[in-house]
Amino acid sequence: MNPTDEPNKPAESPEPTATPEVPAASEITPPAPIADAPAVPAPTEAAPVAAEPTPAPEAEPTAADIDAEGTAALGDQSIEQLIDQAEADEKAKAAETEEEAPVHHELRRGRISAIRGEDVFIDVTGDTGKLQGVVPLQQFERPPRLGSIMDFVVDHIDEAQGLMFLSREGAISRTTWDTLHKGSVVEARVTGHNKGGLELELVGNIRAFMPASQVDLHHVEDFEPFVGQKLEATVTEVDRKHKKVMLSRRAHLEHVRKHSKEKLMATLEVGAVLDGKVSNVVDYGAFIDIGGVDGLCHVSDLSYTHVNKPSDVVKSGDELQVKVLKIDKAKGRIALGVKQVKPDPWDTATAGISPGAEVTGTVIRTANFGAFIAVGEGVEALLPISEISWKRIGKCEDVISVGQSLRLKVLTFDAKKKKMSLSLKQLGGDPWADAVAKYAEESWVQGKVVSTQDFGAFVELEEGVEGLVHISELADGRVKNVTDLVNVGDEKNFRIKSIDTEKRKLALSLRKDSGPRGGDRRGGKEEVKLFKTTAKKQPKENLKGGMDLGGMGLGGLSMDNFK
Repeated sequence: MNPTDEPNKPAESPEPTATPEVPAASEITPPAPIADAPAVPAPTEAAPVAAEPTPAPEAEPTAADIDAEGTAALGDQSIEQLIDQAEADEKAKAAETEEEAPVHHELRRGRISAIRGEDVFIDVTGDTGKLQGVVPLQQFERPPRLGSIMDFVVDHIDEAQGLMFLSREGAISRTTWDTLHKGSVVEARVTGHNKGGLELELVGNIRAFMPASQVDLHHVEDFEPFVGQKLEATVTEVDRKHKKVMLSRRAHLEHVRKHSKEKLMATLEVGAVLDGKVSNVVDYGAFIDIGGVDGLCHVSDLSYTHVNKPSDVVKSGDELQVKVLKIDKAKGRIALGVKQVKPDPWDTATAGISPGAEVTGTVIRTANFGAFIAVGEGVEALLPISEISWKRIGKCEDVISVGQSLRLKVLTFDAKKKKMSLSLKQLGGDPWADAVAKYAEESWVQGKVVSTQDFGAFVELEEGVEGLVHISELADGRVKNVTDLVNVGDEKNFRIKSIDTEKRKLALSLRKDSGPRGGDRRGGKEEVKLFKTTAKKQPKENLKGGMDLGGMGLGGLSMDNFK
């Protein structure tokens, strides 16, 4: 119908267009061939291929299987812990990469052309020809020489002025940071110190620190002498991110000494005399540097005279000659001697000394057993306490003192063993030589009590001659205590009972009667027995024990008595 036939009929709204359904692949049929077009032969089907057997579908995992597999993969960690660990590893890897990555700047080389005011002008050669650069004068320690060639870092370029702004300080710093790594040897200037160690500065104002234990091979008490010095040290730690450097002079010295020691040990011989320098003084000796290697000089090898403390003879920094005494290549040890460089005084100063000769010496020290006498430089002898005086003395200081000069007699002498014994009392004469004539038996002499004991008192008749008064000889009657009759310092007349010059013994008495005393348990050879003896009791014959003739402990009775 034509729409003009019904003008008053409202137009119908168009129905919504439905979305066409897409046919399945199996329902699509190829279009019919176009008329008059040559027939296209149908493609030949390939020979059928034997289909592989389809495996049986696996059973879907259950929730329990999934939980078990997840627990095995996580182990003892939770998922949150694994995530935190992964993030931490990524951050550490990124920080390490950032720390080791060198700082890249454009480095240019130029020639100093002029200095004007506070600026230094540089002729820089580049790809586009010669350029003009400028550097602040304050970046130089002193005004540079015209014409000198240096490295600079490009800060920025001003195209309008045609200037290249450079930095000298950055160039030095950049070069140092790029070449700085752990194990490298650098030179640094000490700028200060604190309790922990030294503060240093490398080229390019790079600040570094050296712990106190790494300053030297031995302990250093005072760091002040190092301030201002330039030290060679080994880099032990580099932190480019935080601009921190740790140095060790000790590691560098050990490395140098190791190579020097290997070279020296190969050529060193026992008996060689070398120049050395004292590097450290300890209680048992001194360490001496003989060319990059330290040898030990024991305290006994420092001097021919007795040395109480090595610091009394040498100090750190002393330069002296030493002789190689022993080499232990296996342990890398060298024994040195200072006194061995000089002639042995026992070979020269002791000429003419023999037993019986008289010498002059000085007391250098005393001990409980005697005194040491310096007979000559490097020659010491012993004066036993028993040879100081003929009388009994408690200690050496009762007769002699340190520094006193004495005339002595040589008792024994052994140059090979370097031993000599002296006597002071032998020069005064032996008072026992004529003791028999002076102290005849049963004669009375005056003496002085010098000491008392429980068994008696010692009496000095003259210097070097002493006698003993036994407690039984103090009085005719019984004496309970020695001090009841005599005390130290008392002077009395004593009777000579007996004398033995070989054993140097004198027996004295205060009793007037020399015969034995009766009734005194301490005097005489005969003593009254104070305990009454009783007759020994005889055992009873009938009391028997054990088995005896079948008695079985019946007291002598037999079994017949019970029948």
